[in-house]
Amino acid sequence: MRRIYLRGPALICALIAALLQSGGCQSTHSTDATVRAFDELVFGVSENAEGEVTAADPAIRLTRWQRPLRAHFAQPPPEPVAALGVAVLAELAAITGHDLAMAAPGSSANVALVYGDPALLVRTMRAMGARIEGYEASSAVYGFCWSTHWHAAGEIRRAVVYIADAGAMPDEKPGAIAACLRHEMGHVMGLRFHAERSYSVMAAQRSLRDYTATDRQVLRLLYDPALPANGTRDQVLNRLGDLPPDQEAAR
Repeated sequence: MRRIYLRGPALICALIAALLQSGGCQSTHSTDATVRAFDELVFGVSENAEGEVTAADPAIRLTRWQRPLRAHFAQPPPEPVAALGVAVLAELAAITGHDLAMAAPGSSANVALVYGDPALLVRTMRAMGARIEGYEASSAVYGFCWSTHWHAAGEIRRAVVYIADAGAMPDEKPGAIAACLRHEMGHVMGLRFHAERSYSVMAAQRSLRDYTATDRQVLRLLYDPALPANGTRDQVLNRLGDLPPDQEAAR
């Protein structure tokens, strides 16, 4: 095979021609990656390190809030934690376009934020019948975070978030609490599964304290009114291909 080497202006012209032929500098890679992340976080379908893909559960439907979300702290937390709660709700409202806020004093709330002593929260979780394997042993030293929500017909109705602070690592505490709260609020918003391959605050290790571009894209899509309420995985993924990419979140 004869090889032709291009240099200078000829090389530049060839590159421009190739870009124009391929549709310019845009690529479907980020869109495809977002759909894979959506499938992982919303429906629990992902590929592990060995290339094995988890099977889709046909019973899982698109689940999100339809009514306004109003949160409150069950007991007044330290001021930095209270401010963080307000900030995270405002952030999620901006990302999703959904109505989220702290409940006004004296009004009802559908999300309880419980911040406090690990031993007390472990006892509370046990009384609820929650699975607490792994929490009890580490709670006295490190603390933990956990959440659950109740839903019906694809609509999330109420939720509770526990943030247990053992006070063992004061230098890391602000970041750890931020990571916990954003992770658990991701679950509350409808990201029901942990991230295995996606770069996301929803990783089980809770090592990221901020929502990533991937998280923002998936949350925005989850609350896009074009997606069918209570839709099946096939219905939702087919519709995702028709939605425009989130240019702002991708930056």
